[in-house]
Amino acid sequence: NETAEKSLSTMMRAVVTIVLLFFSIIPEVVFSLSTTTKPFAPNPATATLKKELYGLCEGTRNGVDADEETRREILRVVQELESTMISGAVPTELPLRGSRHELLYCESTGGSSGKIGPFVGDVEQLFAPDDETNFINAVTIGPIRVELAAVRKVVDDLRIKVTFRETKATLFGIELVKKPTTGSGIWKQRFVDEELRIMDTPSLFIIRRSQ
Repeated sequence: NETAEKSLSTMMRAVVTIVLLFFSIIPEVVFSLSTTTKPFAPNPATATLKKELYGLCEGTRNGVDADEETRREILRVVQELESTMISGAVPTELPLRGSRHELLYCESTGGSSGKIGPFVGDVEQLFAPDDETNFINAVTIGPIRVELAAVRKVVDDLRIKVTFRETKATLFGIELVKKPTTGSGIWKQRFVDEELRIMDTPSLFIIRRSQ
């Protein structure tokens, strides 16, 4: 009996040691999973910076009406966000399939800002539901909608080559014109998470996910 009790006592101590060891490594396991399987999850540390950025972009009509002071402040926040990118995250690997994004701000003086004549429309970027290669940049001003279809190809961890293919214009949903479009460019990702994308195209663009 004494031998059995000693054996049972030894076994219980071993079990307790294993349980304590298991629970001690759980935080490390959880941290590892969170940083490897969700590298683009919004980081709480950037929440204040993003809130400030959204406030600066608001009311600028996609950047068209931004004054020099606002532009400088936006660039400052962008640089701060850029410095917070998670080590090991590859911006060009952000999943985009089936997503929709809205333009908050850009430094482009052309149609990419949504400016058509004296009007500035809502600018969206929509990715195909079945792949992450084809997407559309769209500008909507009332019943008028202009869509620029493009295809993207990853160049490296930060850069994407975008090639434009086709332009289509509609009025009240009725197609007015559709024609092939040429041209391409390299887009460099500066800050990326599931909510926000900041890139140089080479003009600065700030895009927030809406769906």
